Amino acid sequence: MSNNEARRTANRSPEGIETLMETVGEQLEDGQLPVSVLHNEAVYEAERRRIFGQNWVFIGHETEIPEPGDYRQRYIGTDPFIFVRDEDGDVQVLFNSCRHRGSKVCRSEKGNSSHFRCPYHGWTYTTSGELVGVPQQRNAYQHLDTDEHGLHEAPRVESYHGLVFAALDPDVPSLEAYLGDATWYLDMYVKFIDMEVIGDPHRWEVETDWKTPAENFAGDNYHIPMGHKSAIDAGIGSDTATGEKQSDLYAIADASGHSFSLYQIESDDPNFWGHPPEVVDGFHPERLSEDQYEVARKSGVTLGTIFPNLSFIHLGGTNAPEKESVGTFVLRQWQPKGPGQMEVWNWILAPENASEEYKERVYESGMGTFSASGNFEVDDIAIWNGITEAAGSVFAEQQAATTNFTMGRFGDAAPERVPDWPGPGETYVHGGLTDENQLTFYRSWYDAMQEEPR
Repeated sequence: MSNNEARRTANRSPEGIETLMETVGEQLEDGQLPVSVLHNEAVYEAERRRIFGQNWVFIGHETEIPEPGDYRQRYIGTDPFIFVRDEDGDVQVLFNSCRHRGSKVCRSEKGNSSHFRCPYHGWTYTTSGELVGVPQQRNAYQHLDTDEHGLHEAPRVESYHGLVFAALDPDVPSLEAYLGDATWYLDMYVKFIDMEVIGDPHRWEVETDWKTPAENFAGDNYHIPMGHKSAIDAGIGSDTATGEKQSDLYAIADASGHSFSLYQIESDDPNFWGHPPEVVDGFHPERLSEDQYEVARKSGVTLGTIFPNLSFIHLGGTNAPEKESVGTFVLRQWQPKGPGQMEVWNWILAPENASEEYKERVYESGMGTFSASGNFEVDDIAIWNGITEAAGSVFAEQQAATTNFTMGRFGDAAPERVPDWPGPGETYVHGGLTDENQLTFYRSWYDAMQEEPR
């Protein structure tokens, strides 16, 4: 079957997915990806089970639910869960569906409650999921064993220094094993610095497949001079982006299937993403190796993607050129909402030890750069929407159209492997001129799509 025929078959039926994935595997080796996978009903349905049903997925940060009874609504793929701290202080991830008729027992996006009561018939559950209230139980449900009818829990829930993940598959490896080499880099953000979420996560829907921004944050720094030219010309953004500080960009590909980009500023002066000394004094160098500390000290902007759909960016940013830059850490989750559709979830975090004034400036910087109305955000979304439109077109299907990930592959290209880089992963200098990070993301996606749902 030709690539064109495979793609048409996959668009028409779930059975065609296997044939399409064979084509994807062959083309990825050549640095190509069928563009149709970015807007395809059958691919989307397969992803719900193979990607989001069988991998660790980010749920939230522990500081979002500091007190017993604090809760938030969250999703694993498209499945609804309650992220809650129970009365014993433990974090729970409970399926948001009554054991009686299946209705959602939690309707508010956030709050504090000692119980969740279903609005349909009033079945009531504790914050750890036990069923403790059944109206007219003595008359109608004497046979019911309430111990057997608590809210379902996510099969696996683990936290990595405040980042809470959950998995629908009980047989996934531990979270730390899943993160693997990525922990070397994550430690610089969540182990070195005690972070807290500022405000609520912002959410907005976008006509874009969730994989497009995940790929972008995995390492597409090639788009910055073109895609964000107007914001950079206006003096908004990091010192490295505006040229005030010179840096080397390192691309970290295949850190256990996850990817990172690090702008390193060679200077005796510490940089630490733009955090001032009074804030850095509250960080924890004793929790890092000497190599990790040195990379953190030189860091300007750093970003990356934890497969499948959690990305982040840490930058010394500002929302106006006349304002002083502050270190701003933003977590981003690309929630699937349908073929070619997603919802962006955006958390802004600041060091816990920082002053309230500093945290407010961090929040303003996050709002002005990477949020619904952020200068860099609107640049990206306007571009990403066009990809989705083309990916779902008949013409792209007829032409077996592919996207190109061959940048930096051949002998005359600038990127070079860095054999003595202190951290794990495949490291390239001139990292904005290689597609290896994006290929890491799609190889992880391809491998996960090969796994039959369990």
